[in-house]
Amino acid sequence: MATIRKSNVITKKEDIDFLLNLTQQELESLSMMMETFGVINNGKPRFNTYDIVTIPPNSYGPEGKRNKNAFVTTVGRWWFNKTFIERDLFDLFKYINKPIDKKVLKYINQEMSYAIIEDRLDVASLKRYLMRQQKFQPYSNILCSGFSELMLNMSDITRAKKQQLLKKYEKELKDPVQNMYAADKIEKELLDYSKEILKDDVSMDMYKSGAKGKFENNFKNIFLMKGAVKDPDPTKGYDVITSNYIDGISKDDYGNMAKSLAAGPYNRTQKTPKGGYFEKLFLRGLQHLKLAPKGTDCKTKRTITVTLTKDIIPLLMYSFIVEGNNLVELTTKNKDQYLNKTVQMRFSSLCEYDKDGQTCNACAGNLYYRLGFENVGAATPQIASKLKLAALKAFHDSTVKLHTIDVMKAFGYKNEDK
Repeated sequence: MATIRKSNVITKKEDIDFLLNLTQQELESLSMMMETFGVINNGKPRFNTYDIVTIPPNSYGPEGKRNKNAFVTTVGRWWFNKTFIERDLFDLFKYINKPIDKKVLKYINQEMSYAIIEDRLDVASLKRYLMRQQKFQPYSNILCSGFSELMLNMSDITRAKKQQLLKKYEKELKDPVQNMYAADKIEKELLDYSKEILKDDVSMDMYKSGAKGKFENNFKNIFLMKGAVKDPDPTKGYDVITSNYIDGISKDDYGNMAKSLAAGPYNRTQKTPKGGYFEKLFLRGLQHLKLAPKGTDCKTKRTITVTLTKDIIPLLMYSFIVEGNNLVELTTKNKDQYLNKTVQMRFSSLCEYDKDGQTCNACAGNLYYRLGFENVGAATPQIASKLKLAALKAFHDSTVKLHTIDVMKAFGYKNEDK
């Protein structure tokens, strides 16, 4: 029942030559995509994206920068790098020899954004990259696996385990206070059990890559159980729906399932307008804020203390770090040096320039100067926009997420590692 991935090692000279000699025009064509990865006369594709191939020296990169040594990669990664990286983005990424999933694509987009801001990449190259992305989107039907027979039968396979867990937590599920916690435990155990069964199945690619929803939401709802959902009546707590979509909704769960459908539309009709209202409010109230001339410095001694973690650094790029009497701009050249270090930084809300709503260059950082954007108040609606987008996304994901919060850590009275 399982469709197990089995990587072939490409050794035939004609196959290796075929891959090495692919031109830019051929790489972007549907016909060549079909010839390479589509099912041909013998009922099998010529290559799988996960087949392994050794690339010989002097085969990849612009003239004068080609690889000096042989390296091992997969056919899919070779195709991606030849198509998207080699021509325009080689100096940024060289060769990306890892699975091209959602995280890698986010990394590529982030690094390209930095390169554009720092004038290390021209807009024409960015445009070509984006246009290729759009062109390749329909090709995914050739490359991407769907639901395998094993995955389609996961409800039957996990049924005994599910019934066992429902029996184990029967008392908690009937408690209006404890039911959501019990549902969370059941879901996690069923998801872990399912992952173990599906670990080598190709249908997991769509979840692992980030291309099709979240395993904890999409897969859970289809094959396991809907789980805990907030009752639309604000005086009530959570309902637990043990049915899933592939089996259908039981008569006992039907009422709660119908009520659960109100959560998404409610967010759209009530919370989305609030986000839009605050976007307009921020614009009206802060549109007068501007940058002071480049090079200005109010000389304030007030700073913020920040630990520059991997997640925080992107939010503070091109801001100034205070080192003694000097200001150091955080850029791609030095961000790795400051990773996980606690520093003092200048911050716009602490600026003492105070001239007609202007913020000095030292406190504002260089981002908007680099972008040529003087009226920074017009950018503040982005804050409220985050709330609006969160409400819109809630339409597609009603999963209840539980987190344990240590109040002492939250308020800085205890270190994260203790």
